[in-house]
Amino acid sequence: MVKERRRWIVPGLAVAAAASVGWIVLRDTGPAVAPSASAAEVPKDAGRREPDLPRIDLARLDRPRPESGVGHRDLFDFAAPPPTPPPPMPSAPPVMEETPPPVTVPTPPPLPPLNIKYIGAFEGNKGLKVAVLMTDRKEVLTGQVGEVVANRYRIVKIGLESVDVQDVGSEQVRRIPLKGN
Repeated sequence: MVKERRRWIVPGLAVAAAASVGWIVLRDTGPAVAPSASAAEVPKDAGRREPDLPRIDLARLDRPRPESGVGHRDLFDFAAPPPTPPPPMPSAPPVMEETPPPVTVPTPPPLPPLNIKYIGAFEGNKGLKVAVLMTDRKEVLTGQVGEVVANRYRIVKIGLESVDVQDVGSEQVRRIPLKGN
């Protein structure tokens, strides 16, 4: 019995709220039709005068207007096109200055593909960081900063997510991101 009453509490409150909102919005605020005043009755505020409403000067509509060119043009009356301007006199041909070809700086050759992956780092007992690298042949290489691994790469910097290696032959530094597996 108690569960059944609880089930109807929320819908009952919603209906009551809707009814009160409807009563507030739709209630009658005064008489709908004002009672007509009879000729014998005199209103109490007959001595008071309402402020004058501004008057609209309707006589100005009948006054003659000044003529303007608006609306009197013939859309189909085409005028002759204006004469074309004379062609400009040809001037002396511009002197072409010969510029030397731009100096090209030789670009370094493209880097050979890296055949190593950075798979992690660990710190030894003395606080030295060691990078762990793996070649494409699944060989594991380890080294500290400044050491050369695989007779080709010098380890420049060891970070948490990457290692910087320098290709010994080209002196270019590359960053290898951490790869799992």
